Amino acid sequence: MHSSAITFGAAALFLTAAPSALAAGPRPECTYEVNTIKPTDTCSTISAWSEVSVSTIESLNPGIECNTPGMGVSSVCLQQILLPCTLNATAWESTCNDLAGEYQLSTDQFVQLNDNVNAACSNLIAGEPYCVSTAECYPGNHVPYC
Repeated sequence: MHSSAITFGAAALFLTAAPSALAAGPRPECTYEVNTIKPTDTCSTISAWSEVSVSTIESLNPGIECNTPGMGVSSVCLQQILLPCTLNATAWESTCNDLAGEYQLSTDQFVQLNDNVNAACSNLIAGEPYCVSTAECYPGNHVPYC
């Protein structure tokens, strides 16, 4: 079995805008999403009732067409959270199959936890650390309160 380097994290960080550049780690997750977009909605109308600025709506929703009725989307994210990585493991190959499997993660989950990993999970660098959990209690953690 391969050994893994372990690092523990702190509390969650709420984002009101998309970060300009993240270090390797979890990708932001939408925590407040509006799924009832009307054909007449624009970023301005959503901003008016949600009190989230148009610029924040634009930054949280890449590709949104703010001035087009319906905005060209089926849902709009109004708030994101960035959970800190609580457990890092060192990669020993360029794909995530073994590393993700060791921590009971699907490829999609592993990619979500690592913003520097491509969707095919094929660009890992052997010897580099990757996030494998944002939970305080994760598979394999033997801390008494877990």
